[in-house]
Amino acid sequence: MTLEIAKIEDQGDLERERIVLRVTADADIGWYAVFRCTTNPDGKGILGGPISHVYWFANKKVKNGDLIIIYSKHGVRSEKTGENGVTSHFFYWQLDTPIWIKGKRAVVVETPIWTLGESIIA
Repeated sequence: MTLEIAKIEDQGDLERERIVLRVTADADIGWYAVFRCTTNPDGKGILGGPISHVYWFANKKVKNGDLIIIYSKHGVRSEKTGENGVTSHFFYWQLDTPIWIKGKRAVVVETPIWTLGESIIA
């Protein structure tokens, strides 16, 4: 796994709420997704069942040491390289309400192999 969860900041404040991931080796983040899951009553694990929010990245090469920041709010994808050479990649979940609330936990999943199902037409 080449992405690790560094922190979730400003939970409950839609304008500032974000999850920060650290890149630990050069990678293509298109192989990863972030799930918002429900925690067990003890807060230590996650429960099975519906996943209400998933952020699946588009293909994009990132480098060891880069930061991936996903804001919950609306915004336009961008990136900024600091004087130290570390690039921060900014993504937006495009949501209208905060999602990092008590009882929820972030899970990063590596997804290099997947199958696309049929379209469902009502």
